[in-house]
Amino acid sequence: MNTTIDEDASNPTLVIKGLFPLPKFIRFIRERCPPRSFDDPVLVAEWREARAVALNIMKEEAGIADSIGVRELSQEMKPLAEQVLQQPSMHRMISLVPRRWCMVEIDRLVVFQESINLHHVEQIKASLASTPSAQDIIDLVSCSGAHAHPPVRCTQSDGGYMFTSASNDLRFLDVVTVEPDAIQNFNPVGSASHAIVMYVGFSDNVISATRSGNRIILINGSHRVYALRELGFRYVPCLLIDASEADVSDFLLPAAVKQDRAFYLDAPRPPLFKDYADPRLTRIVPVIRKTSVLKAKLDLQKSSVPTL
Repeated sequence: MNTTIDEDASNPTLVIKGLFPLPKFIRFIRERCPPRSFDDPVLVAEWREARAVALNIMKEEAGIADSIGVRELSQEMKPLAEQVLQQPSMHRMISLVPRRWCMVEIDRLVVFQESINLHHVEQIKASLASTPSAQDIIDLVSCSGAHAHPPVRCTQSDGGYMFTSASNDLRFLDVVTVEPDAIQNFNPVGSASHAIVMYVGFSDNVISATRSGNRIILINGSHRVYALRELGFRYVPCLLIDASEADVSDFLLPAAVKQDRAFYLDAPRPPLFKDYADPRLTRIVPVIRKTSVLKAKLDLQKSSVPTL
């Protein structure tokens, strides 16, 4: 077995074992770690040992997910959190379904993400003051201020454009046509009638969760929540959505949860955030470091058609 790992090319990553099915654990190692880093028989043995621990925990902690603590934001945090929702990019998200800010108990959050990038966690912790203020926490929760997204590099080649970022949240946001006068500091060759604008960037990356019955499933922000937990926080500010009604649950619940409702919503003891901190249920592995890449190419075609 090859145990030589290039630290510059990989990130130490915590992966849960024993709670999720064995094939999911093995697939994660095979697809994300350097080739031949681990032997399958060793991984299977580790998973089985962790599975025995997990089964005992499921019995001892049955119902724990249904009694998660929820509190109001502090008076200092409330106006800061409301300012986040006033950002224009947030209007579409909050207009679809009512959401509210609250403090949720970290350890009893239901989780479906099987891994935590520890390198990213250390970067988050290093960006925070030793005693974070309310503003520091809300900035972290909303990915704003000093915690805004990393830069995006744009290059042009082969008649197209390539955008790269260290964040896997990089995405195409929208394409619209605008009046040419709306584009400042650029004069095209010729007389423009329209301008096509493509928006590239990131989602409104707020720590958010969805309530289903008595349970709360963490939807976004696992690494920031993990960092805050390591710094001693037991509750975290969170934008909470209620998906308890059947007619909206399919729309609001993440795909992983919808695919296995019985596991996450009905089982007496689903995977919880506290499991990330249990050494019996986790293993640290090197995960190949990757850069997110978006490519865009214009396909312009001109033809003639009969005039109607």
